[in-house]
Amino acid sequence: MGGSSDIILLAIVSLAVVEEENTVFIWALIGGFFISILSAMSVPAVIISYLLIALLSFMIHRYLWQSPILAILLSTALGTIVKYIVDIISLQFTGIQIPITTSVGNILLPNLILNLFFIFPTYIVFSDLVRWVLPKDDLDA
Repeated sequence: MGGSSDIILLAIVSLAVVEEENTVFIWALIGGFFISILSAMSVPAVIISYLLIALLSFMIHRYLWQSPILAILLSTALGTIVKYIVDIISLQFTGIQIPITTSVGNILLPNLILNLFFIFPTYIVFSDLVRWVLPKDDLDA
């Protein structure tokens, strides 16, 4: 199986659900830029996929704001599929032909399972990190 977990995707999904501000798009742009430097994928494809994941996660959290667990699960699953589709389209433009059935079974499904498995620890870490870095003011007192 050629799948792997995408920590940047998981961080973007976690930040979109945890943060109350729209800074997730800035973090998606920064993460996409650094991953595009390290990977063989084209720079626009990586940045576009992470920005789409941030937008998708932001919108899902807005609709499911009372259920963050469902929001992170749905955002992770759809974000993994969106990244896979953008990567396949980018590879098609560069002339690399990948059979869909092979890539779905060997790349998408293992990625999806691993991302869904690792989203909970990532969400816990990022929720604690956001609360530590950006504490809320107690105005109720």
